Amino acid sequence: MKIFLSYASEARDRAEGVNAALCASGHSVFFDRDDLPPGLDYDARIRAAIDDCDLFVFLISPAAVAGGHYTRTELKIARRRWDDPAGHVLPVMVEPTPFSELPAYLGSVTVLVPEGNLAAEVVLAVSDLAGSRAGGSEAPQPATASEPGARYTSLMLSFEPGDAGRYTLSLQGARATCVLDAPAIERALWQDASASTDTLRRATPGFTGLPGARQAREVGRQLHEALFGADLRAPLLAHLRTMDAQSGNGLRFVIDTTHTPELARLPWEFLYSPDKDDFLFSDRMKPVVRWLDTGEPVPTLHIDGPLKVLIAFAAPGRLAHLRIGEEISRLDEALGELAAQGRVQVTRLAHATLESLDDALLRQGAHVLHFIGHGDFDGDEGVLLLEGEDGAPDPLTGRRLGVLLRNHLGSLRLVFLNNCMGATVSPADPFGGIAQTLIRRGVPAVIAMQFAVPDKAAIALARHFYRYLAAGQPVDAALTSARAFLYARGFEVEWGAPALHMRAPDGRLFDIAAAPEQAPARMPTPAAEIDSRVSADDAASPAPATASNGRRRVGAFAIGAVVLLAATAALVAFLGGGGRDDAGETASGVSGGASGPAAGAPLPRPSSRTPIDRALAQLAAADDAAAAATLENLLRADPQALDARRLGELAPKLDELLWQAATRTAAQQRPELAARLERIGTLIHHNDSAAIEPAPVAVAPDAPARVDLRFSEFAGDVNAALERGDDEGAAALIEEAVARGFVPPHTAAAGDLALKLSAGLNLAAQRSPRFAPLFDTLRRALIDAETAGEAAAAASGQEPLYVVRRGDTLSGIAARLLGDTQRWPELVTAQRTRIELSGARLRAITDPDRLYAGEQLAVPPAIDELGRATWHYHVQRGDTLWSIAARMYGDGRLWRRIADGNESSVTNADRIRPGQVLVVPPWAPR
Repeated sequence: MKIFLSYASEARDRAEGVNAALCASGHSVFFDRDDLPPGLDYDARIRAAIDDCDLFVFLISPAAVAGGHYTRTELKIARRRWDDPAGHVLPVMVEPTPFSELPAYLGSVTVLVPEGNLAAEVVLAVSDLAGSRAGGSEAPQPATASEPGARYTSLMLSFEPGDAGRYTLSLQGARATCVLDAPAIERALWQDASASTDTLRRATPGFTGLPGARQAREVGRQLHEALFGADLRAPLLAHLRTMDAQSGNGLRFVIDTTHTPELARLPWEFLYSPDKDDFLFSDRMKPVVRWLDTGEPVPTLHIDGPLKVLIAFAAPGRLAHLRIGEEISRLDEALGELAAQGRVQVTRLAHATLESLDDALLRQGAHVLHFIGHGDFDGDEGVLLLEGEDGAPDPLTGRRLGVLLRNHLGSLRLVFLNNCMGATVSPADPFGGIAQTLIRRGVPAVIAMQFAVPDKAAIALARHFYRYLAAGQPVDAALTSARAFLYARGFEVEWGAPALHMRAPDGRLFDIAAAPEQAPARMPTPAAEIDSRVSADDAASPAPATASNGRRRVGAFAIGAVVLLAATAALVAFLGGGGRDDAGETASGVSGGASGPAAGAPLPRPSSRTPIDRALAQLAAADDAAAAATLENLLRADPQALDARRLGELAPKLDELLWQAATRTAAQQRPELAARLERIGTLIHHNDSAAIEPAPVAVAPDAPARVDLRFSEFAGDVNAALERGDDEGAAALIEEAVARGFVPPHTAAAGDLALKLSAGLNLAAQRSPRFAPLFDTLRRALIDAETAGEAAAAASGQEPLYVVRRGDTLSGIAARLLGDTQRWPELVTAQRTRIELSGARLRAITDPDRLYAGEQLAVPPAIDELGRATWHYHVQRGDTLWSIAARMYGDGRLWRRIADGNESSVTNADRIRPGQVLVVPPWAPR
């Protein structure tokens, strides 16, 4: 492959090693060793190399992603070549860098975070990408549901209390006495424990150490001696001799400590044979399971359809920061192939609260709940930390969590608690820990940690557990394999932290079955047949505006008066300043329907049972990932499949469902899927822009109820470029829109985007004088359009609209803007009244529990002494001026506008108090 290697000079040594390894593997690498100043020749050389490469490898470091570094320019060039980086861009973390600082372009691809040899892992990843390309369009073959021929015999070891340190051990009917001093063994484990240098996933401060490797081995030896030194040594050895990895015969050790909770506190996972110098339970053919007799029947574990995994994470304030983004990236990597095959469906829940966790489980019907966060053991029971409504820690005991999860046992099969102390047991209560309580409440299996775990080890454990699970291993074998990998990686003690509590008799909670076969999609209508059905009027209409490939070199930007005037005119049209007159014509006098298709000559809509129908059904069922895949596959076969003329009456329905799905998935912290859905939705607009483009809509209170996706896309791209300091890229986007002469309409719902864009353009004009004329032109057009909107609103006497934010509820909006959560019905009434009296294109609220981010609500405003409409914002606990500005204007940087409007009551911008009432103009004064 031809590879372009992008790196910051601070990481040159690592880049040299990667380059050498790739070249040794037969790849052709563009590796620029010269620190040349950027210039025309240098830029042309870099651009040509990126345009010619097959793969762009981006070595991530703090310097590489810093604003103003040339690596950002290289990445921008790659973005212009590939709109979708998947399969073309390989980001590699070479120095720890917060995921929040990575360019948005990399959000849709998995970042490679090497655990061992950097160069070797990059070569392996490149080889995988090359292999996937060589495979062409052949469908990937599903992995087998289980390891070929693997069979596990369960061996139950049950302990009953006896006299002073003696226990009766039962093994399949045979009984013997063994001696165990549990308190002494537990003390020995923590003797000479060392402090961890990594963040621990423990909620409370105090000792944050780990057992030493020598202590773990010694404790394991004592446990081995207690088992094999008893009268049951001979039958135990006989069972071990039946194990044969070659023939697939495994032996599952089931430790039953139901009546001996003090033994449940011991680390049986460290069982160590001094004769073999080996930890017995580091072998996948000898998994170990914790068993508690609940007296309940073994659950039925069959599932249909894809395995549904809910990844929930909580990061409450005042607790140590965890590398949550890295763990999610690892899980995506482990489950990516199965997800692509439709055999695994992953949903994310960010900032999990008790309510949002319950709602996510209810909506998805998850089979696996994977929790990332902090935990602890307090007194005699375990707790994990969710987030409260104000972001503070919300302790949840195992008993309370068990009661909640019991409502979801119709689907739930496995809970993976990747936090500290989830498996710690009370010396007096066998069900005092979180894992044990969940088992008692009926959860089939729980993986949890029996002591504090460093963040890095927790991430590696999760990644490799799901990797082995995806390969078809049973849950207990997959966990044992992951333990072995951690030990081999150098986690000499951490590998023994996870304990598996399970009620399934054979270790298999589910089979990751192949995706159900679907009937082949009907072939798209041939292009010739389509063309023959287009009317003469259609043929004469302007061609749809097409998205630029983004590769055009930005000009010198010597912008003269003519260009500025043209830009102003185009951008005012962009913002919909013309509006419609009463006759239904635009300001230019052209009929809004003049460019549409001739009556009676629409292209045929797809027939039933087509991919469009399937996608509509999937979107209606909130199966968003499947819908995106269905539509993307359709577009590969027929790029014009979403032409609104062909969709006919299905176009607005599909557009609406795609918008709802994009909003829904964004709220679920699934940004890659949300971006895919929004991108698909924009194609409906792009394809029909010339044929059925509506006339521009004036910026007025009764504008459409959501942001026009094309303006959202444009403003989002320009804002993103400005925020990362890429003024040249922002200027190129604006120049490109002006040059095309076509820009989509702006609506009142885009006001927040316009405010944010205006503020960003003002700063950019100051730091980049050569682009200032263009930036100022757009900024003035934004201000003019907004001013016109304010005037139209004032003239109409209509009330302004509130734009719903992610996480908003009617009661929350009522608390903030009306001062009382119980007044939320007034919002429903105001919305209905506004629709009935003014004909505003708003969505009626039929379900008070469901709002969509970006839609508009008719919140009754207050009128100040000058007759202006304002809102009275009632400060809530945790609010800051920044967060209020972000909620009300879409940009926290506009907090000064609120402070300036409340000079008498806000004397210190850093101090506002709950219950304080602030005046917030819906359209901020200039």
